[in-house]
Amino acid sequence: MAQDDVLQHIEKIVEEMGLLLVDMNLFQAGRRRVLRVLVDRQGRVTLDECAELSRKIGDTVETLDLIQEAYTLEVSSPGIGRALATENDWIRCRGRKIEIRTELEEYTGVLEGHGNGILSFQDGREIPLNGVLAAREVI
Repeated sequence: MAQDDVLQHIEKIVEEMGLLLVDMNLFQAGRRRVLRVLVDRQGRVTLDECAELSRKIGDTVETLDLIQEAYTLEVSSPGIGRALATENDWIRCRGRKIEIRTELEEYTGVLEGHGNGILSFQDGREIPLNGVLAAREVI
């Protein structure tokens, strides 16, 4: 089955659990296939949520025979330091400290929200998304 089909099923399960799909990758590692799913949400995703999601994804993949060969399922949160770029990244990082690099500066602040192409920070600072060259969550 195609990776897009697997992605559709996983997206549905992730949404039903109230989580955000950060990344999903199905790749070959030696003789085994690896299905890596990264999830998060505003606040933080818990270990118990990752375990429950892993069970649900595993059951669905097996029941629908989405991956025919042997595979390893990895479910986790993306962790700090991962590059931020997608709509889900901005949603999940609300209330978290992020570092932004633009052509003119580097700025670190707590993300309050985003909308209309603008990142808003708790100190009142606003940075246009189209000017962001790199962004990542920091401690």
